[in-house]
Amino acid sequence: MLETVDFYREVLDNLYDGIFFVDKDGTITYWNKGAAKLTGYSASDVLDRSYCDIFKPLDKHGNQLCVFDACPIRKVLDSATLTEVEAYICHKEGHLLPISIRIAPVREVGQHFVIAVEIYSGNSPRYVMRQRLEELQEMAMHDPLTGIANRRFVEINITARLEELKRYGFPFAVVFIDIDHFKVINDTHGHAVGDRILRMVSATLANSLRSFDIIGRWGGEEFVILLINVKQSDLLKLSDRFLRLVEKSTLTMDNGETMSATVSIGATLARVGDATDTLMARADKLMYESKRRGRNMVSVGQDQV
Repeated sequence: MLETVDFYREVLDNLYDGIFFVDKDGTITYWNKGAAKLTGYSASDVLDRSYCDIFKPLDKHGNQLCVFDACPIRKVLDSATLTEVEAYICHKEGHLLPISIRIAPVREVGQHFVIAVEIYSGNSPRYVMRQRLEELQEMAMHDPLTGIANRRFVEINITARLEELKRYGFPFAVVFIDIDHFKVINDTHGHAVGDRILRMVSATLANSLRSFDIIGRWGGEEFVILLINVKQSDLLKLSDRFLRLVEKSTLTMDNGETMSATVSIGATLARVGDATDTLMARADKLMYESKRRGRNMVSVGQDQV
């Protein structure tokens, strides 16, 4: 029996997908190389620890899954049936990752369960983003620190979208995002930690977008998102979602200390007659309104389409 289990574990350890076992208490007992590659956590980081405590899984609205009856692992424990869940989990570098979790009982190992974690798939926003990143790298239009688009790429896309709005009436919005108290983070913890915070925030934001939306680093601790084909009525909801997901991202330092960040957001629909500078100035003003109101806020322009 043990030889059979060891054989299957050797096979699983060489799969690209992330796979791990948990016992009936939710404690991780096995962790394959694919899981380490996808999440950033090595086996020594996670073995004998609670899955929920490490990854803090969230639903698409930013609500915690590992509470009460919402925990997907607990559902499998109670029902012994296969369960599939779409969720966000916390990467070791702090940002949130969109994943599909497939949970099923492994009867050969008693009360252990196999969880296959898949981040990449052919039609996922993550896959499209990876293709876009490769294109950006070839065009020298990506930001080397965060890996997302740079300011030049965002400006080119704003110009193109404004022309589409003028000619065809295709709506889009600009979401201007600034990390709160970023100078304090740099001054207190050093620029290396500040860089990790920038990567954490940018990755969480990028992972929360639809495949056709665009994100870029505008400069310093500022980011710009272009929301394509969006309505005024959806702008606050989408912007607030970005804010909540960033707020729940957590960076673990080498000394075990944890850090998080908040952002201030200004969002506005583009108007016919806008130029890039007028549109960005309006979004920037709204972002500073969020700062004035106390930070970790969203301010949305009351534009009408």
